[in-house]
Amino acid sequence: MFDFARSTAGKPEIMTTQRPLSPFEISYFGDDTRVGSVPVGGMPLFIGSTVRGDIDAAVLREVLADLAAAHPLLRARVATGRDGVQRFELDDSYRPSVQVHPGGAAAYRTLVNTRQDWRAGLFRAQLLREGDRTQVVLILHHGISDGRSVFPLLDQMWRRYTARVSGSPLPQPEWSYDLPDGVDTQLARLIGDAEVDAFVDMVRAGAMAMDPASAPVRLPRDGHSGGDPEGRLAMRRIELSADATAALVATARAQGFSVNSLLAGAAMAAVRTEFVPGAGPVPLMCGHAVDLRPELVPALPESTVLNCAAGSGTPVLVDSDSHPIEVAVAVAAGMHAAAESRFPAMFMRASQRPLDEVTAALFSAPPTLALSNIGRVPAHSLPEALEFVRDEVFAMAPGMPPKMTIFTVGGRLTVQVEYDTAEHSHSQMERVALAMTAQLGRLSAVVARS
Repeated sequence: MFDFARSTAGKPEIMTTQRPLSPFEISYFGDDTRVGSVPVGGMPLFIGSTVRGDIDAAVLREVLADLAAAHPLLRARVATGRDGVQRFELDDSYRPSVQVHPGGAAAYRTLVNTRQDWRAGLFRAQLLREGDRTQVVLILHHGISDGRSVFPLLDQMWRRYTARVSGSPLPQPEWSYDLPDGVDTQLARLIGDAEVDAFVDMVRAGAMAMDPASAPVRLPRDGHSGGDPEGRLAMRRIELSADATAALVATARAQGFSVNSLLAGAAMAAVRTEFVPGAGPVPLMCGHAVDLRPELVPALPESTVLNCAAGSGTPVLVDSDSHPIEVAVAVAAGMHAAAESRFPAMFMRASQRPLDEVTAALFSAPPTLALSNIGRVPAHSLPEALEFVRDEVFAMAPGMPPKMTIFTVGGRLTVQVEYDTAEHSHSQMERVALAMTAQLGRLSAVVARS
């Protein structure tokens, strides 16, 4: 809702725009709160690029101000009224800050392990400089955005930055005051309580019929209490060449399923190496981050800054000699069944109501490994003075299950193996990353052999 008066120049002179946070969003702005098995209270979302060359901080500040004008949640603050209700309130005077710091990979790890103070705003940036490289990192509160929408935001940033330093700035965006409703609020208008009741009954019935021995197991935990003193949250990166990426895509197409299913098959085969080789098939759970935008009517474009991420899981049996394609077939079937039952959307609706002990335990059971696959992202438009090195995205919190964040920029696939060192050691997750690298190489060679 909003109320404003316009000046003779056509710009808002007085504007108050606000809406209550939805229950899903409140989880992200709470303390020690979870969505399913994931601790999300106060979680930051980092997105950025590393380039060779220098980025002008003053120009970047102007670009971020343009982005905040176009995307209202980027200039929102969270305020609690006398009624105790948390609300987004727009602050048209807000200008995202850009801090400049020396350092490269070590400085980035320090940043993603630093607890963020959101009182000054929910969107800002840092520039990390080391040698001939500069890393720009956009920092957002995860309660206002997800991985799907931050990549278009990063691309908008680069387009505007390139245009400004090239002497042909893009027109300033129209100020937007259209605060999108929370994704769960929008879903509640589309999915009635009776449908959610039926979904919960189905989940409960499935749980009661399940053999306890077939329950998916967690990745063995060997972390150290308190985690690594250099930063509890860590990441290992796997980067494929354009040729290896194209070979993976060709393998998926030849098998008749998605690249995501193929990657999930490789990930589950990689994780299986952490269990006893001769123990036979081990029940694992592949978690999936799912974008709910297609569920909405009308569907939201990816460029809309809003957290629309839900979760789903696919149970699979994986033996020590299982081929990743064999596992991918099982994953594809499980994902198809989840899509048919609208599991991610139903899960979000159901998780916001009181649940019996069995169902609540099912909804909060952690996956063996989670996957967040952003998909293909176009190559960025950069000034001639800059050379692209890589993109980075990171969204972890202490206590989160291990996950792989996957994206393809300019035809090259990146897999980030992310983990909490208080739960899983560097040596264990290095083994998982090496096993994943081997499985990807195995899959890239399938089409070449056929």
